[in-house]
Amino acid sequence: MEQVIALHQQALELQPVGHPNRPSSLLNLANCIQSRYESQGSLGDLEEAISLLQQALELHPVGHPNKSSCLGSLANCIQCRYKAQGVLQDLEEAISLHQQALELCPVGHRHPKKSSSLNNLACCMQSRYGSQGALGDLEEAISLHQQALELCPIGHPNRSSSLANLANCIRQRYESQGALEDLEEAISLHQQALELCPVGHSNRSSSLASLANCIQCRYETYGTLADLEEAISLHQQALELRPVGHPNRSSSLGNLANCIQSRYELQGALGDLEEAISLLQQALELHPVGHPSRSLSLLNLANCIQCRYESQGSLQDLEEAISLHQQALKLHPVGHPNRSLSLNNLACGIQSRYESQGALQDLEDAISLHKQALELHPIGHPNRSSSLLNLSNCIQIRYELQGALGDLEEAISLHQQALKIEPVGHPNRSLSLLNLANCIQTRYESQGALGDLEEAISLHQQALELHPVGHSNRLSSLNSLACCMLSRYQSQGALGDLEEAISLHQHALELCPVGYPNRSSSILNLANCMKSRYHLQGALGDLVEAISLHQQALELHPVGHPNRSLSLLNLANCIQSRYDSQGALGDLEEAISLHQQALELRPIGHPNRSSSLESFACCIQSRYESEGALGDLEDAISLHQEALELQPDRPSSLGSLACCIQSRYKSQGSVEDLEEAISLHQQALELCPVGHPYRSSSLLNLAYCIQLKYESQHQQALELHPVGHPNRSSSLLNLANCMKFKYTSQGALADLEQAISLHQQALELHPVGHPNRSSSLLNLANCLKSRYQSQGVLEDLEEAISLLQQALELCPVGHPNRSPCLGNLARCIQTRYESQAHSISSGLSSTVFPTASQLVNNLIQDVLHSIPPRLMQTNTGILVTQHEMVAQFIASTQYQTLVSFLETVSDWHSTINNMQATIANYFQYATLSHRWGLNEPLLQDILHNGSVYDMQPTHGIIKLQKFCHTAAYHGYSWAWSDTCCIDKTNSVELHKAIGSMFLCVWFTRGWTLQELLAPHTMLLYTKEWSLYMNSTAQNHKQDAHILNQLAQTAGIPPQHLSNFHADIAYSLYGIFNLHLPVLYGEGKEKALGRLLQEILSQSHDVSILHWVGEQSSIHSCFPANIQAYQPLPCIQPDPTTISIQQSMSRLQQLISADNAHKLYNIVTNLPHARFADYILTLPCIVHHI
Repeated sequence: MEQVIALHQQALELQPVGHPNRPSSLLNLANCIQSRYESQGSLGDLEEAISLLQQALELHPVGHPNKSSCLGSLANCIQCRYKAQGVLQDLEEAISLHQQALELCPVGHRHPKKSSSLNNLACCMQSRYGSQGALGDLEEAISLHQQALELCPIGHPNRSSSLANLANCIRQRYESQGALEDLEEAISLHQQALELCPVGHSNRSSSLASLANCIQCRYETYGTLADLEEAISLHQQALELRPVGHPNRSSSLGNLANCIQSRYELQGALGDLEEAISLLQQALELHPVGHPSRSLSLLNLANCIQCRYESQGSLQDLEEAISLHQQALKLHPVGHPNRSLSLNNLACGIQSRYESQGALQDLEDAISLHKQALELHPIGHPNRSSSLLNLSNCIQIRYELQGALGDLEEAISLHQQALKIEPVGHPNRSLSLLNLANCIQTRYESQGALGDLEEAISLHQQALELHPVGHSNRLSSLNSLACCMLSRYQSQGALGDLEEAISLHQHALELCPVGYPNRSSSILNLANCMKSRYHLQGALGDLVEAISLHQQALELHPVGHPNRSLSLLNLANCIQSRYDSQGALGDLEEAISLHQQALELRPIGHPNRSSSLESFACCIQSRYESEGALGDLEDAISLHQEALELQPDRPSSLGSLACCIQSRYKSQGSVEDLEEAISLHQQALELCPVGHPYRSSSLLNLAYCIQLKYESQHQQALELHPVGHPNRSSSLLNLANCMKFKYTSQGALADLEQAISLHQQALELHPVGHPNRSSSLLNLANCLKSRYQSQGVLEDLEEAISLLQQALELCPVGHPNRSPCLGNLARCIQTRYESQAHSISSGLSSTVFPTASQLVNNLIQDVLHSIPPRLMQTNTGILVTQHEMVAQFIASTQYQTLVSFLETVSDWHSTINNMQATIANYFQYATLSHRWGLNEPLLQDILHNGSVYDMQPTHGIIKLQKFCHTAAYHGYSWAWSDTCCIDKTNSVELHKAIGSMFLCVWFTRGWTLQELLAPHTMLLYTKEWSLYMNSTAQNHKQDAHILNQLAQTAGIPPQHLSNFHADIAYSLYGIFNLHLPVLYGEGKEKALGRLLQEILSQSHDVSILHWVGEQSSIHSCFPANIQAYQPLPCIQPDPTTISIQQSMSRLQQLISADNAHKLYNIVTNLPHARFADYILTLPCIVHHI
């Protein structure tokens, strides 16, 4: 190159100003010097080339045949300077020069240089789009490249470059708008270009690199490993074609490094990360100071080293990454097209340092840098969404540190803006869904609005659908959705949510083999879920597994790792739970030691110091409660106070400090401590609005503190109201209620005895006729029932029933105490029945004959087993529980008539069936089977309004009112609808009622099958509540016309029987009399697999293995869907008598009678088939033939 330049310089000297060949000499020398610039990066070369081309252009007046070439060459050089220095004026000048060059190519004429002019102008427009984000520039670039391609038909030497240029533009449009068609078209164009560049072609390496970049982009969208491996292979081939000294070797090194880093992020092999760093270091060596590509090499190397920091926790790596990012930013001054990228990357590095060391200034610097980057990406810019995302993440971190709700709202707003500009199909949509969901979940944790949690779950589910199996981001989606499900479990207590969270975390952990960079976080998440299940079910195995998982996570976080403090904290909390369960003081001491280590790693200013202080304080408080050392209590209070100073608006901090000070009050009796504890609990409650996860505990703690305060005050009041004082009964009642509450919360029987004594004294002051006698009877009865539940003395229960019956007589219909009297009396009678039934079953009362009322009560209980937990009274529209229904029946004349009749009959057995029919007739109810619509009334809606007839008419309310009227018209006192008769916050009741809860469009869902088969009597109505087909039959299941239509409608293909895939299996649970948890979200294969496993376990019937079709991913012996059981046509001739005799004769010749008998015994005594832990065990024998 140097020799060529020297020769061109000599030639130029021989062609002075005015020489006819001087313009061509200037042009040739300029092109050579530009090539040297591209190889070595010396800006002086570029400036010299521009100067020479400007001189040449002056010698090419309008009309000169080489003017267009000169314009194009000068434009290319000025565009190179723009790429190096980022001065927008250079880009505008380059565009203007390319436009002038294009104008010199005749319209409609295949000018030999027109295609290159079109391509050059298109590349400039593409650069302006990358700088300013105007989509019009990109569309114009694509149009220009398409025109250039039309001028390069098959066989044209420039066709491959035109294909590549157009592909690059279309790929950029994909990255902006997310249309997958663009990405596939770009790949197709690059593949065509590669075919035109066979082995040995000068452009083959460029074609390989461009195709690899596009396929890598597809990997980032779909997460398919095969795409990533293909991209790596293509980059490796391109690198082989660019040996040391090749001008494009550095870009190949960088591209290959980026791909290998992506593979590391997917598979976690540390060797990939080290290789990527090595390749990027080689690329940086090829870009010395002053090279135009040095900044990009600095940036890529910094990102890779920061990735190694995140994996291994070496602070030296983080500092090196930050230093490299700072060097890159200096090379990208204001106006440079890559400045925003440098700002963003430097901000991410400084943010990581904040997360490691807790210096608030780092966080503020990161936010400032992200804001600067966002300003460079105005509305319409292709990178605006990523800038919004990065800034919102930083602001969310500041919220978590300082608790300013404005920061959280700003973060949510930024995420929502990002999601709006990433429509369905956009490659970054899933990431925006994930981040917005995390922010909204954080707001739920702060404010407790359940709607936020449901929205977060929905967003996470959408994100997970965009991350199928094999996708690189599936791991984060699984973990995030699982954390949300765990939060909903903690809020509502539905076991299905917890099980789903555990399942999701287990799937996530399977994606993190040993050595994977995120394995520790997956272990941590699963451990927290196992601990939650332990707290729910008490299985020590869950706690042991959680401890083991936390120990594994701690091993992955050695001394110096940024997450070591978190691992220490979690392990300490688990070991403290084991202490709470088993009481081993060694566990408590170990937990305290771990908390101390964690706190040392979180010095003053660390964002998570407050959580360590709180956890450490709780451990110290536990030791105080165990050993009684007042110094421990004082230490715990001091630690809680320090934590509260760091987060003054955190409800848990306020509550924890209040409980500690409350303990000091109980120890020392200082009223000031009690008042302070109450004040702190009140502050905590104010921060926990309705729906907040901590609201219930805040209410309970405050109530207990106030109860302690008023217990003292009520005792003083009673002393001021001696016998004979008009207010003595009120004082007795208040003190009794305090003692009952204290007994309920602490379980001390002495408190209950005192409450009973006080209520008995109050009852004596309310003789027959006193207006408050019913309340006194009710209060005393409740206390006696509590004592029965504690000690089991039947006389207490009988006395409670007697008192409640007296109270009920004093409470006619409309009396405010009638409802609680009915409910409590029903519960007491049910308790007595259960006690008697248990005594009879255990043989303790085999010689005791029941009384008439006991027999009726027993029959009532038998009927209750077949009706739902609550029904709606059709004449009043009020929801009632089973207890309330029983109480109403006991108070009715029908009940008294039955009891009186039995007392006059000597042989009860002859009347049992008639009595059962009478009782069943009283409790019979109508069921509404319908399609759910908008604004269906739920349980809480009915309870809040009292009666459905008093509610504002909506579509759902009108439907429910019409249903109740219709049921009453047909003689039913009770009615049931799945919308409002199920307490969906009660997981047990929800699972029992699951067969009615998910009713859908008739004849198209699996649940319709039960609704057709189960009821004896059925009436079908239209949505206008007119009888279906105007049938007047009393039972539509006996109407021939309707039955014919049902047969035709229900006889549709099985694949259309249910739209909600898992419902296919769930709808069969009742038919097979199985009781399994319903876990929506597990998928149809897993739901069917659990059903088949349970059928096999209970029936041992191996005929369920007889199927034809696709095998299940759960177990290869099970089908993937229920349609596999569809019977196949099999026509066999009926055996004749002769053929049977011949078969028997042959069998007798083959085996003797003794051997046949032995074989029969062996087969008969085989163990049953069973399925456990995903292992199918079938009985088998060894029989020699």
